Amino acid sequence: MPSYPGMARGDAFYRPMLQVVDYLRANGFAVWVVSGTDRFIVRGLVAGSPLAVPPDRIIGSDETVVAAGQGAADGLGYQLSAGEPVVLGGRFVVKNLKMNKVSAIVREIGIRPVLAFGNSTGDSSMATWVTDGNPRRALAFMLCCDDVVRENGNPEKAARMRALCEKNGWIPVSMRDDWKTIYGDRP
Repeated sequence: MPSYPGMARGDAFYRPMLQVVDYLRANGFAVWVVSGTDRFIVRGLVAGSPLAVPPDRIIGSDETVVAAGQGAADGLGYQLSAGEPVVLGGRFVVKNLKMNKVSAIVREIGIRPVLAFGNSTGDSSMATWVTDGNPRRALAFMLCCDDVVRENGNPEKAARMRALCEKNGWIPVSMRDDWKTIYGDRP
């Protein structure tokens, strides 16, 4: 991301994304964040942010969670002691990328969404599952990160995303051409 004076990584929420989330909520949609990033990191970034998605509606890559004194013992054979902290175990359970995003949505949301928003080709499985054979009208929007002036765009990747959208009937969204702003009052 380009360097903006005073902008912390946790403040880097795209203004158009926030507007879409507000619009969806105002029209009765439940909003979920489905990311390839570690779920705990995403929860930390979203907590107190303008995105305002509750932690139970955030799906991401998962890692083991264990008791501090558990060591190599299996969770079925270990009892948590009073006052014992629960900590990250250091091993990924699942990386929430590609088809794993679909699996996580099925397990955690329990219904097929009618809208998907993605920003990488790793979101293709999710977009396909949302739009292909859905009994309700469904759409997928894919962000083409093509703005090299206001954001750290990549025209080659954006072109590949546009081609994927054309092939699959998804709606491409150009940061450069479709967005008047990216971060609001910032350039």
